Amino acid sequence: MSEYNAEQRNSLEAIAAGLARMCKEEVEALHRDIQPYLDFRARVDAFQEEYFSRLCAESCFVSGRSACCSFESIITFFADLVIAWLLADEKAKAGILKALESPFRSDRCVYLGPKGCILPLRPVSCALFFCSDAKEEIFFRWPKAKALLETLREEEKKFTWPDRPVLFDHIEAQFLRLGVDSRHMYFHKSPGLLLVKKEAGLWKPN
Repeated sequence: MSEYNAEQRNSLEAIAAGLARMCKEEVEALHRDIQPYLDFRARVDAFQEEYFSRLCAESCFVSGRSACCSFESIITFFADLVIAWLLADEKAKAGILKALESPFRSDRCVYLGPKGCILPLRPVSCALFFCSDAKEEIFFRWPKAKALLETLREEEKKFTWPDRPVLFDHIEAQFLRLGVDSRHMYFHKSPGLLLVKKEAGLWKPN
């Protein structure tokens, strides 16, 4: 197993352990916490379906190129993995762990399966990524799509940009209190994100 895949598995195992330590009410509260984010992601999916899905499928996925799913381009936040694990049934969880052991394509994201992403909810960095060629063509056909995408990117910041209390930071903090740690906890480990939190008065160095 590659180092990248092992780190993904370690985070998922840590998440499973953390969820097992939560009482029923805490898990239910976590589901409520993520619902506004899921509503946002539904709007992102609707946008992609209306404007990009056909072009991306025909020009990239069907051909096997899947350039946007290249190994180097995938960033997963800890909260991405928590939410995916919460939404996955047992069969999906088994499939995710199996993919980490035996990826469908070694030159592409470990979560890219024959029918697309095998995660119940793609990482947000993937959901809002569209290559320059695709954007050029789509924005030429439908100019309003550019403004719609910019609006969605601004809305994403309400969940992921920690110049205010945000969901992704909250989820990390909740699992840290449970004794769970992960290298994917960028809101508590990334110098850049910690600086944003510091400037917003949300974090002080020890």
